[in-house]
Amino acid sequence: MFRTACSSIARVTVVAMLPSVLALTLGRVAQCSEFEGFTEPYRTIDIAADETGIVEEILVREGETVIEGQTLARLNSEIHLAMLAIADQNMKAEGRVSAARAEIHLRRNRLEKLEKIKSEGFARQEEVDRARVEASVADANLQAVMEDIAAKKLEYEKIQTQIRRRSIAAPISGIITAVRKDRGEFVAPNTPEIATIVQIDKLLANFTLLGSQSVTLKVGQPIEVSFHDETTAPGIVEYIAPVNDAESGTTLVKICIDNTHQARRSGERCRIRVAE
Repeated sequence: MFRTACSSIARVTVVAMLPSVLALTLGRVAQCSEFEGFTEPYRTIDIAADETGIVEEILVREGETVIEGQTLARLNSEIHLAMLAIADQNMKAEGRVSAARAEIHLRRNRLEKLEKIKSEGFARQEEVDRARVEASVADANLQAVMEDIAAKKLEYEKIQTQIRRRSIAAPISGIITAVRKDRGEFVAPNTPEIATIVQIDKLLANFTLLGSQSVTLKVGQPIEVSFHDETTAPGIVEYIAPVNDAESGTTLVKICIDNTHQARRSGERCRIRVAE
């Protein structure tokens, strides 16, 4: 009888405590910290020239939208075009090939005649052997000519590549934010930059979180980003720094925001809420 009464009292006590425990749990889940950050272009690239030389053309302006592969500038290529013409002429070498083939024909005919008259007893073996060696040398000469032509062809293709590299193309689609060279300027190895391009069809929102709070996030996790105009945008956690800042104990977190319609500008202040 006493045991039953004690059990009933225990059940009543537990049931009475449940609302308080549930409220405390919900309070912990709902407890969040807000962090402020800023947006930046998804990528910023200083476009550099592979070759040195004088700028012949600048084909873009600051603020212009360009697509990947679009030509932005060209360097002067007069010397390279002259070298290409010479390489083209050397590559053909039709006269050398014709001469080598004629030599082979002559040497093989002589060898065949000597072998024929040798069988009839009118030529010595030494003459036949010499003719056979001369025919082999003629074959080797033709092979050498063909190998030389192949090398000239490679030289021709090399110069073609150098000319193509003197046209500077956009590595990505984006907006030109700076043009660093003008027509007539010299592009040197220590100053190869032609222009700067940014990709803003996506933005990165940068936040600095406490180390204990960054562990609640995972790369690929969806998260909502708020802006000062009271609008929001869906984001995806793209990067969480693998190490904390030694002085502040904070962790850099980058969130990718779709900006296909360019509704957001780089440099805007924004916020996220992170559960503790």
